[in-house]
Amino acid sequence: MARDVVIEQYSYASLVSEAMTRERHPNCSSKSSRSGDFSFSQTKSIEEAEEFAIRGWDLGLKEYVIEDGLLVSGSTELHASLAGSLPHVQNHIMGFPQEMYQLYDTREYNLPTLDIVVNLAYSASQNSKDALNFGKSLVSYINAMASKRNIRLTGVFASKQNNVDAYQFITLKDFDSALVINNIAFAFHPSFFRRLWFSILEGKEYFSWGYGSPIWKYKDVVEKELKGSKSDETIYFKILNDISKYDWGVEDLDDVTL
Repeated sequence: MARDVVIEQYSYASLVSEAMTRERHPNCSSKSSRSGDFSFSQTKSIEEAEEFAIRGWDLGLKEYVIEDGLLVSGSTELHASLAGSLPHVQNHIMGFPQEMYQLYDTREYNLPTLDIVVNLAYSASQNSKDALNFGKSLVSYINAMASKRNIRLTGVFASKQNNVDAYQFITLKDFDSALVINNIAFAFHPSFFRRLWFSILEGKEYFSWGYGSPIWKYKDVVEKELKGSKSDETIYFKILNDISKYDWGVEDLDDVTL
């Protein structure tokens, strides 16, 4: 019997918003997005996850330490903002609403295009520290490539639910857009998956007990979704459960991609 396929498109901001405001569906009796402990998600609560997602997760200053510095390629600009990843002390003292800095990467345009697609879901048995280590390596790779390529980064949650194959696509960075580093870094934090995405699922009619199971072979569906805007190159990363090396570099790319 053929399974239905559900495809939903999100921006980074719209996923965070729905995760915090959705009503739990009557089909769902689970509350792991709210009740999960720190060891499972690396945050104390879903409110803390929202705080990291919107106002900044230290830009990895504590967890995403890159050897060559603070995740820059070309040059990084500081823009005063209502939300961001570093505090704007002077504006805070003066009472201005733009109390935070957003960090944006600048680069040349008209560069060759590169689609990077990452499956953000993994099974419950996967250690959250592995996800953090994989995310650090991926952010470092994106950082290195951003000065050479016009990058679109798409995160995918691909899971088998009740009689449904569900795909949530999250545009983390579009072509010709600024590289907002916190959005990319936090997308690979376990809380983006185990709190925010869990919360999204808890509001769906097709919710499956245990939050479903990962879809390993997600590439064909994604290729159909991306066919409208061909890029010069597309890279698909393996699901975390299917790789053995979470700390990797450019030389290891064949080991972690499809």
